[in-house]
Amino acid sequence: MFSKVFIAWKRDYGEQIVLRVCSILREAGVPYAFHEPEDCDFAITVGGDGTVLMFQSSLECPILGINPGKSVGFYTTANARDFEAKLKRLLNGKEGKDYFIREFTRIEAMLNRKLLPFRALNEILVSPIFVRRMLNSSLETGGRKSFERNSGILVYTPSGSNAFAKSTGAKPLGTNGHFGVAAIAPYAGRLKKNIVLDKGHVMITCLNDEGEVCFDGQEDQVSRIKENDVIFARKSDKPAKIVCFSKKKA
Repeated sequence: MFSKVFIAWKRDYGEQIVLRVCSILREAGVPYAFHEPEDCDFAITVGGDGTVLMFQSSLECPILGINPGKSVGFYTTANARDFEAKLKRLLNGKEGKDYFIREFTRIEAMLNRKLLPFRALNEILVSPIFVRRMLNSSLETGGRKSFERNSGILVYTPSGSNAFAKSTGAKPLGTNGHFGVAAIAPYAGRLKKNIVLDKGHVMITCLNDEGEVCFDGQEDQVSRIKENDVIFARKSDKPAKIVCFSKKKA
């Protein structure tokens, strides 16, 4: 039984499911909260993958994603038809038998040696401040440095290789511990071909007057950068924990 559950949802979307979730938790005697997720040992998000991505960065507890039915839901494993039964399985069942917790690689980054307060479940994007401009940067991976010109650089996870990075030609990384680096519209540099790493870090030095670093496409997870700022990205030692109901897939 969970001591306290954090509930988050996309406003004006799925409120009836949220109300029913609250009712089930009250009936089970489980406290819940809509703020301060650090005090909770379980989380429920109502919405699609965007909602999971919006909240997962600050969560270290397991997450059950409930998709109301109109959104992309790779990370959501319950829907409007079965969420009640699955939530009760979580409350009354046993991990490894009635449900499973799958770990997903996340990526963290430092800006000029200061750790940024976000973790990407899909990707970190380093880009020029305007789409119409080209990003000039210095890239260092595996001890090799190169000058890169492109429309942006993605540092992506295995699950993220099926998202934004896929549009750059990135191949799926499966469920291994690798992570990748890809360029959007590469013009010059090593990133004319994607780079796959199993350890280490990626260091990107901005050579533009201004740019930005964005985590998982979230507007409130953006940091502005300027010339000679250094972004140091690596795998986080704290993966996201997603609840699923099959051993083989989320």
